[in-house]
Amino acid sequence: MNFQVLPNWCKKLGLGLFVIASLLTGGDAFKDGVEGVPMGTNHFFKNLYGSRLDHFLSLLPIFGLLIYMLSKEKIEDDYIKFLRLNSYQLTVIILLVVAFIIYIFSPEIKFSLDITLSLFIVLFLVIFYFKKNQAL
Repeated sequence: MNFQVLPNWCKKLGLGLFVIASLLTGGDAFKDGVEGVPMGTNHFFKNLYGSRLDHFLSLLPIFGLLIYMLSKEKIEDDYIKFLRLNSYQLTVIILLVVAFIIYIFSPEIKFSLDITLSLFIVLFLVIFYFKKNQAL
């Protein structure tokens, strides 16, 4: 399996986009907690521009992590590609097993797509990080 990944400088772009978008979207929830109102009551961007922009901003951190995940390492060789593929496989297996176990114990639990994607990308990055550092 060979697919083109983004250049290494996109790691900085993806990480920056993730941090900025997380601060923007997390600020609303933080503001709710400070004011002592129910979660999701105050959405600055939703009140200002409508729900479309609020929905778009909630997807930006995931997009930033996706850019980071698909960016090349400084030294991209066959072993790094093998580690990347191995990390994808392990992430998919872990998430499928966890989803299956959750479904067995409580079939009425539903996960939204943004939570599932965020969990997948973060788990992949953690597994890839540990596999890469274990190899060095």
